[in-house]
Parts: sequence; structure tokens; C-alpha cells
Amino acid sequence: MAKSQGQQFIGWMGLTFNAPENWDLVQAKGNRFDGYLRLEEDGVLRCEIQWTLVSAGRVVLDEQVEHYLKSLEQILRKQGKPVTIRKNIHIVSRKQVKRNVRDFMWESNTVGYGMMWFCEDCRKALVAQVVGYEHEPVKEWAKQIFLSLSDHSEGDWEVWSVYGLEFEAPKGWNISKSEIMPGKIKFLFRQGEYELSLGRYGPASVLLKGKRLEEFAVEALGKETVERFNIHYRIESLHNHEGMVLVGKDKRSNNPFHVFLRRLRTGNPFPQFRGWLWQCEQSNRIYTVVGAIAPEHEQLLEHMARSVRCHEES
Repeated sequence: MAKSQGQQFIGWMGLTFNAPENWDLVQAKGNRFDGYLRLEEDGVLRCEIQWTLVSAGRVVLDEQVEHYLKSLEQILRKQGKPVTIRKNIHIVSRKQVKRNVRDFMWESNTVGYGMMWFCEDCRKALVAQVVGYEHEPVKEWAKQIFLSLSDHSEGDWEVWSVYGLEFEAPKGWNISKSEIMPGKIKFLFRQGEYELSLGRYGPASVLLKGKRLEEFAVEALGKETVERFNIHYRIESLHNHEGMVLVGKDKRSNNPFHVFLRRLRTGNPFPQFRGWLWQCEQSNRIYTVVGAIAPEHEQLLEHMARSVRCHEES
């Protein structure tokens, strides 16, 4: 995605925006119905975004802004901090962001610029806020974020992007688990009993020291997957890197009685295992894109694997 120098691109549950590259995503919680993102710089709050799904009814933005600012004022005054609030400051225009918005600012021991809006397409009510100190370019930060912010994706795919890991996941597959920690980022998406998983591990030079890529693959896939599927692989080029194509069959599918019970209960065959694993020398990381899927999901998994940006193209 396009971003200017010194910026990072963030994508989460259909929400996308650009932020300064030295801000860290320290909290991402909730789901598509109610969620929250928080970015900090050296432990200092810089940006937070909240969203709530409004299933029916009309959203009156002026009332929502009034309620939000009253709550904010009460919190700051309880902390013994005097606060000044201004509404409709026009930091961005409706024409610029192509949506009906209300913006505001507040001044206390810190300065905050905020924007609230409601999306008629995805039925989400959102509020974004950027915070800093008076001597900092808070207004410029806020303007850059607000102008780049999108609350839902178009088409059949959503862009996910955190800590330099960027990929596309199919809409309709809900994220059921995420792990974001030093050396490991992993996402698990589900649709019914089927799963798509994407992981990034590093540094590869440490993880593969004295170890073959095949051995690391067993560790990355995990005990449960290895015990469930008979998995075979072949070496193949992926993203211009040497990697492994993984193909597996549920072990229970070899038992006619288990197959009979499966057909009786679900009418479907057992999920099959498919995936890719490769080492990127440029980023010094290892990537996995795997799934326990039905045959009709193979193109989705392949698209997901090919969408991964494992290193910046020169």
C-alpha cells in the first residue's frame, strides 16, 4: 500500500491507515462488532481508534460526539487536569474523507485531535484520536492519519498489516487467534471447521542454526497438526526464495468407519492440509501460510500466500 517516507501502513479487520513508523501497535482487541487499537511511542499514547457495529437505527453524530467529549472531560477533571474542548475545527473536510464526519480537539496537559464518523456501508460507528504535547506537530499527525483512514475494504479481500508483515485474507473468514510477540507473528482465520493460518518467524539465522528448514517446519506446524495429518512436501521456489510446498491428508480418512461417520454427521469429507513455507534472506525471516481446508478453498489459500510481502522490492 502507498505510504510516504517515515510512515508505516497498518491494516486490521478491514481498518487501514498510515501512521508514523516509530509508533508501536501495543493493543489490538475486540472483534468486528466492537474493537480498539492503541499506538504508543516509547510508552506514550499517540493514537487510539475504536469502533462499534450499529446493526440498525440511525446514528446522530452530534449526539455521539457530545457524549464522548463529556466522558473525556470527566476523566481528565477527575485526574485534576483542567481541559478546554473545541468542536467542528475542520481539520479534515467531508469532501476530503468522503464521509460525514465530526472533528474536535481538546487541550489539557496534552493535546488531542479527534474525528468521529459513521459508515453507512459497513454500519460501523468509529472514533479516532491522536494525542501529543503542545510543542509537537499533533495536528499534522492527526491530519495524515485521518486522511489515510479507511474503515472497511472493497472487494473480497482485506489487507492486514502489522510490524512490516502485510498480506491479504479473504472476507468471511473470521480471525480466531492472533499472536504478536518478538520473533513471532501468527494469525488464525476460521470459517466453520476450516482454518487458514499465516505466520512470520525470525530471525531465521538463529532459528535455523544447526537445523534444516524441514525440521523447523515440524516445529512451526505444531504437534496437533503433525499428529492429525500425514504431510508430504516438495521443494519449490516461492516469492523468489527456496521453500516447501506442503500437502497433507487427515489420518482418519484412511479408516472406512471414520469416513462413514464423517459423511453421516456432516456430509463432507475430512479437511485436507495445504500450505507453503519459505525463508526470506532479505528480511531474515521464515514465513508459513497453511490451512486445513476443503478443495474449493485451495485458490483462497494460494492467493493469501502470494499476497505476502516478505521483503521490500527494490
